[in-house]
Amino acid sequence: MIASVISISCTSFVRCAGCGIRDAYHNEMASRLVKAAVSGNKDKVAELVKEGANPNYLEPDKVPMLVWTICAGSVEGFEALLKAGADPNLGGTGHGVGDGDQGRREGTSIIPVGWSAMVFAATINDPRFLKLAIQYGGDLNAEKVGKADSTPGNPMVLAAYHGIFENIKILVDAGADINFQSSRSSIENGPEEAIGVGGRFDIAVWFLEKGYTNNLQGLAVIAEARGTNARQSHKEKLIDMLIARGIKFPNPNGSITRALREREIPESEVMNLVYGRKNIFDFPLKSKFGNK
Repeated sequence: MIASVISISCTSFVRCAGCGIRDAYHNEMASRLVKAAVSGNKDKVAELVKEGANPNYLEPDKVPMLVWTICAGSVEGFEALLKAGADPNLGGTGHGVGDGDQGRREGTSIIPVGWSAMVFAATINDPRFLKLAIQYGGDLNAEKVGKADSTPGNPMVLAAYHGIFENIKILVDAGADINFQSSRSSIENGPEEAIGVGGRFDIAVWFLEKGYTNNLQGLAVIAEARGTNARQSHKEKLIDMLIARGIKFPNPNGSITRALREREIPESEVMNLVYGRKNIFDFPLKSKFGNK
């Protein structure tokens, strides 16, 4: 009894997509159902659905109940709603900041307009949400993105954006298109997001090992430009893999090529620059560019 009271008390403060749980929906039955779900009360969820509550209920400027359970970290409630017929591909028009262990955001989440539970689950560090969403028919290659959103809207690309390696593997193993390319941007694909946002050269290497072939030249450009970090060895491995696939370095339009015109850089040092072992500023300017 005490545990139940504590659970209800805690869930009363859950926030999702810029909204508190008390204002999740205006409809009383829907409000009761979402509160039962976020508290993980699977028996109550089943009871309310049997009484007529709709697990896919939605209102303008709100998000689906499944999304609420992810914000609350309630795997039990998430699964209970799915078993009751909730659609993991249903998106809403609510958006904003809320709770949830979302990728690199650590304890908070941001949900753009249109995101479904399937898309949201791909950004969550706990892989159980994603596995369940897939099990109940989640669209592996969905693209839920609004015109003004700055983040990707595809599950695999989002998992790469947040650097959640396990979720990427889950999606690809389940059949997600490893070469998925956003219709909105040429750089919205798995390996380029992994490198560009988090410097995850290890993830990009994995993509190539698994058969990624989409726009390798674009991948080479971002691999060369991205600064090195603790995954230096993976950056070098990625570049070697791209060279083996016929890609030429350095990028003809990149900073290294410009530096070759302006600085005293021996040919033997060019690949050290490409790999990131050295910096262009390690080399002096040519006299006509200001070296005195």
